[in-house]
Amino acid sequence: MTVNQFTARRLVLACEIAEVPHGLRLLCPDGRSFLLRGIPREALVRGALPEQVLQVMSQLGVLRPVRTASVVVVGAGPLAADVSQAIRAGPGALVVELGDGPGRSRPGGHWSLLAESGSRLRPDLVVVCPRDPLGLREPVHLCQDRAIPVILAWAGPCGAWLGPVSLAGRPGCQDCLDIAMARRDPLWPHTAVALTGSAPGWAPRRWLAESLRRLVDQGAGCQGWQSPSWGSWTVREAGFTQLDAEPGCRRCRDRRDRAA
Repeated sequence: MTVNQFTARRLVLACEIAEVPHGLRLLCPDGRSFLLRGIPREALVRGALPEQVLQVMSQLGVLRPVRTASVVVVGAGPLAADVSQAIRAGPGALVVELGDGPGRSRPGGHWSLLAESGSRLRPDLVVVCPRDPLGLREPVHLCQDRAIPVILAWAGPCGAWLGPVSLAGRPGCQDCLDIAMARRDPLWPHTAVALTGSAPGWAPRRWLAESLRRLVDQGAGCQGWQSPSWGSWTVREAGFTQLDAEPGCRRCRDRRDRAA
């Protein structure tokens, strides 16, 4: 059978796959793991499994229904293209590509479409891919004002930053990270300017694209959305760190005041 059975049944693997000496180990996010014998990795990825195996995997929670997610990617460089391609390859993802400035149009138009009154464009997530570390804050703030989940992704020649997801009603946002970076490093604005225009490397682009694909696939209920954290990638290490809400963040303060 050439048709992917998972796709045909609107199912997706809810685990990671690790090859071990005796077969394939299915690693679930909740810490459980299952050993699958006698099935090649390629067959598992395609969903070419016996009916009984599919039923057991569904009962164990290894398979879950596909979530339909609409994602807007703002940007015009190679990172934005990689992110769009990675998210689009995931199950149930609808991607709209919007440009980030004059002469940098994308198939869907310009990011200002998000600001038009009466716009029906209200995605589940907006991914903003600036060309410099402090760029494209306008669409980020627009999404924050409209209560649209938004995340910023930036890649340089040998490094990358991702997050946090800015959510309405939850402290800890992109402005908090900007304030924290400037507070910890007084020369941070000068460093950011020095990085402006740097071509993003392939490895950091790949890390960002895969991280965002997983974030979209996991859905808004996962920890990556609900916990304010940001990730960084270097040639030596990659990981995510908890982001504390900054007392001086005006946008978080305004959201708290509106909720009070």
